[in-house]
Amino acid sequence: NDALAAFTAGSHLTLQLPAGMRRNYSLCGDPADRSRYQIAVKRDAAGRGGSVNLVDAVQEGDLLPASAPRNNFALERRASEFLFIAGGIGITPILSMMRHLRRVPGARFSLVYCTRDAQGTAFADVLQQEFAGLVTLPHDHGDSSAAFDFWPLFESPGKSQVYCCGPRGLMEAVADMS
Repeated sequence: NDALAAFTAGSHLTLQLPAGMRRNYSLCGDPADRSRYQIAVKRDAAGRGGSVNLVDAVQEGDLLPASAPRNNFALERRASEFLFIAGGIGITPILSMMRHLRRVPGARFSLVYCTRDAQGTAFADVLQQEFAGLVTLPHDHGDSSAAFDFWPLFESPGKSQVYCCGPRGLMEAVADMS
């Protein structure tokens, strides 16, 4: 089994789907594992068709043309403390970052992973198993008035590099406070 091209935490690749369209997907696996590229796809019937085509038309063992991994969301190499904030499928590049950092001596990190409810994420169990004690999993049940209060995380300046990925509203809220 030949090793795949190396990738760095936060990388993505472009897949050519069976219908011919190309879509970018974040790699969520451990960058140290060069035996496979791992992505997660949320099937969105209201989207542009890529996730539906990928989920409905691709079976285990199918081969898809893919680009080499590239990274527009890299970790700051000089940082030693990280705060990750993710919402929904935005966990995918963050998960890769956390998997990388657990092998970096002295690196400290935590995650706030916002979802609608506990059943709304396939990642909750993985996060609790792999990163017990480092993850906060707030659920707003679709009620914006019950959204996680980020202010205590940003009220006092700190050393943490902040990385956020998720829905626009989440990213705007974090940007407004940071």
